[in-house]
Amino acid sequence: MKKILVAYDGSEAAKKAIEMTSECVNKEDEIVLLTVIPAELVQSSFTKMLLPTIDVSDMVNSGSFKEKAMETVGEVAKDLKEQVKSIDIAVESGDPADEILLTAKKHEVDLIILGYKGYGKEGRFLLGSVADKVVRHASKSVMIVR
Repeated sequence: MKKILVAYDGSEAAKKAIEMTSECVNKEDEIVLLTVIPAELVQSSFTKMLLPTIDVSDMVNSGSFKEKAMETVGEVAKDLKEQVKSIDIAVESGDPADEILLTAKKHEVDLIILGYKGYGKEGRFLLGSVADKVVRHASKSVMIVR
């Protein structure tokens, strides 16, 4: 039996990670399906400019963004439900790599699976890479899906 954390953000890379998970799991495995609402969305000056009178962080905490994210991830979970023992859904907000690492530790997973967006070395230098950060700091095995 394995406990697997799958990071899902709706991207093509994340969809490939779900496909790979589907191919690798068996009936005794447990999955934690995680999506992260990026801190940049909540705290960006652009968001504040568009919505000056609304505290977006309150929306994340109160549930608007979180409910939509739970709904989206719930749809993904339905496709995997019959293949595994159990699926837990987690929606967090913050730095995606940090939240993946924290959730992996909290749920004591054996494996982390995530997609690689492929920004290239320039993009990693400017933006940082979630996959790179997770691989560097994870205490468990990490599968990167391309």
